[in-house]
Amino acid sequence: MRDQRTSATRRGARFPRLPVTLALGASVLLSVGAGPAGAAKGPADLPNLQAALDTLKSTATHDAVCRFLSAPVPSGSPGAAVTLPAKADPCEGVPSFTIKDPLALNELAPAFAAGTSQPTLTDAVKLAYAVAGVTTSAGRTATVLLAPTGTTGWHLAAVREGDTDATYAGKADLTTTVFSEPQIHGYYQVKLTTVEPLNDAARQGLNGQSSVSLADYQKLVKARYADKQPGSQYDTKGYSSGFGTGRPHSSTSSTPLIVGGSGAALALAVGAAGLRRRKRARLG
Repeated sequence: MRDQRTSATRRGARFPRLPVTLALGASVLLSVGAGPAGAAKGPADLPNLQAALDTLKSTATHDAVCRFLSAPVPSGSPGAAVTLPAKADPCEGVPSFTIKDPLALNELAPAFAAGTSQPTLTDAVKLAYAVAGVTTSAGRTATVLLAPTGTTGWHLAAVREGDTDATYAGKADLTTTVFSEPQIHGYYQVKLTTVEPLNDAARQGLNGQSSVSLADYQKLVKARYADKQPGSQYDTKGYSSGFGTGRPHSSTSSTPLIVGGSGAALALAVGAAGLRRRKRARLG
């Protein structure tokens, strides 16, 4: 399983038309991701599951995945560029692919990391995205991220390389909650009040321990992030935009927002409004 991670620059780069050149930077966006509060364990726990399914099955999402898959996985040093080919049909020449059902992607909650909430599961994690794995006939994998629209809907937020988010999200069950600490790319599972790492980054985040209590985990993340919250000196002096997910945020512009990362990473974040405008342009 391979997942190339990405980060966004503080201000999203905007491009007027295709072909689009993807400039791959190395900066990290740390900003609070908006999303409904509370933990979710699987598809049935997603608010308005049908809306998420409808978004995944839409022409706009299908075309966005095609555009993403039109570009090869980038390689080379940070700053390398990849050009999305300009095509009337975005799916022309793209291998057939399947978008799986959405899963709840929980993330570390900012108040918990700041140490201002209780060390309970409800306070420790928040539902941040609905994620759906993508598999192609050529063996490439990707992930579609849906962000919440209000409290009842979902919209396309990004398409990114690899299926790590969806794979780990799928490990949740009735007794286990899975969540990520995206700032270090760590994935954890919580059983009752015990936090256990699911990958190497999470093990490092627990200082090599095989498990810790939620209270002890809160002490660890408070030490990492309490001074990096929005409004902190770390934020106001421009070292970052504060604590957060490091994930691509959706855009309301009429053009794709290309989110940069390492030389081996690629993500395409697209605004729902922009997708609708492009669809109307094709039809009219």
